[in-house]
Amino acid sequence: MDEPSNETKAILFNDLIPLPFRILGLIQLGVTLWFVLNFVLSTVSSLNLLQLLNLSYNTHKYTSLDGPLPSSNGEYATSIPADRHENSRLIIGIWSSLKAVTIVNVLSWVAFKTVQYYLNDWKIIYYSIPIASFAYVFNRLFYANSQSPGQVRVWTTMKRILRGGINSQSMRSNDILISDSLVSFAKVINDFGLFVWNYYIDDTTAYNYKLEFAILCIPTCIRIKQCWFEYRTTRQVQHLLNLVKYSTGIGPLVVNVLIKSTLMNASDDAKQSGQLMIDLTSLNKWWYVLSALNSTYSFIWDIKMDWHLQLFNKLFNPKSQFRILRIHKAYPNIIYFSAMVIDFLLRFIWVLKLFIINEQLAQSSEIKFIHVMSTFLFGYDAYSFGYVVIETLEIFRRWIWCFIKLESDWVKLRVHEQEQFGQRSGDVELEDVAQQ
Repeated sequence: MDEPSNETKAILFNDLIPLPFRILGLIQLGVTLWFVLNFVLSTVSSLNLLQLLNLSYNTHKYTSLDGPLPSSNGEYATSIPADRHENSRLIIGIWSSLKAVTIVNVLSWVAFKTVQYYLNDWKIIYYSIPIASFAYVFNRLFYANSQSPGQVRVWTTMKRILRGGINSQSMRSNDILISDSLVSFAKVINDFGLFVWNYYIDDTTAYNYKLEFAILCIPTCIRIKQCWFEYRTTRQVQHLLNLVKYSTGIGPLVVNVLIKSTLMNASDDAKQSGQLMIDLTSLNKWWYVLSALNSTYSFIWDIKMDWHLQLFNKLFNPKSQFRILRIHKAYPNIIYFSAMVIDFLLRFIWVLKLFIINEQLAQSSEIKFIHVMSTFLFGYDAYSFGYVVIETLEIFRRWIWCFIKLESDWVKLRVHEQEQFGQRSGDVELEDVAQQ
């Protein structure tokens, strides 16, 4: 890869945390947040996550999806809801994986830095350590290397999702949870592509921007395909609108490719005449417009469709009564208000790009904290600490989203069960009256 500028080198922390271990650290962060989410839901809330996922660790009977399979196979959906206490086994399993991944990551980092500084001639070991670490982590987290229903479920779900499939009949919450999490991990996935390119393909040229675009699009294209499948199956307009929402996320990526292509292929005449700057200014304007469209659409969808809050109900139905939250809730009101504020701020954090320190601003005395913070977050390349902060914030935003999304699905499930129970009770009363 091209050598970064001296200015960039000054803030890079790649010497401390090399790229492959940064990726492993972000994966470890995701597992940590998943553990915290399960622990909080199990110990503080009355939410039964296993029931939402149609997964059980007991010998419940499972409904086969693809013909006769072993009853322990996690691809089955439970026909009898899991008991709440079974969630403790899920928590123990996640904690076990988290400890193992953390130990391997730390030991691999120590070994890598040791070889890098003291045994620099041992290139084979130097390049083998990151791959071995990735192999272990992926095997531990995603591969069904045991008969545990939880690990089998992750393995079968990942295979289905990577093909763009979705089980909307009995595992929709399960599939959506992982599919949308992949969207938030798009930059981390692209970091893996950058790592492979820089370490094993060509470390003398810049990362191929077309390959970068393709990798960043993969999680979004998976969701688009899933939305199209659900629309074809149900003919419900909401799935088509959801497809449009994810499609708006590709717009900024396309413009970003055009910006990089324009920079790389610009002629000397275009640079000298100022045409290059005009083209880049126009493309930047389109990037902001398309980013605003995607963030606005996604934020409204989060509130109304994923969390089923009523803040925007009056926007779609002017005659409806204005209400911010909803009637049925499992958390205190402050949780929902905080989640909405955090989701809004992190959905629109890209606005800070407008305040990056440029040559004109650098020569003036008007530099403020917002300019310094914006430059820290967005002014440098993928090796900078600011880039990692942006990735971490998006993972954190998805974690908050998961809390409210799962609560919304749980409340909807409980209300449906209560309505069914009330209907059955009414049917029994009618039968009694008829017998009398």
